[in-house]
Amino acid sequence: MTAEGMTSVSVSLETRRKLNQMRSMMEFKNIDLLLEHLLMEKRLSRLSTESKQLQDNLEQIKEIDVNSLISKLELSPF
Repeated sequence: MTAEGMTSVSVSLETRRKLNQMRSMMEFKNIDLLLEHLLMEKRLSRLSTESKQLQDNLEQIKEIDVNSLISKLELSPF
């Protein structure tokens, strides 16, 4: 991701330059607000993915015959 021979200082400066460029393109007042926004987008994306998985799991549960499951559990030795 970084060019060969770049020091930690040059990487930090390059990161800062890119963050400032993103901040100005997205019209945020400061980098903190930009990072807050990016983190919120990431969290919402993850939440959306987890919500979709949960809905899929609930759809699978709807197809289970509960009465049949109960009768099978009654036959269990435990």
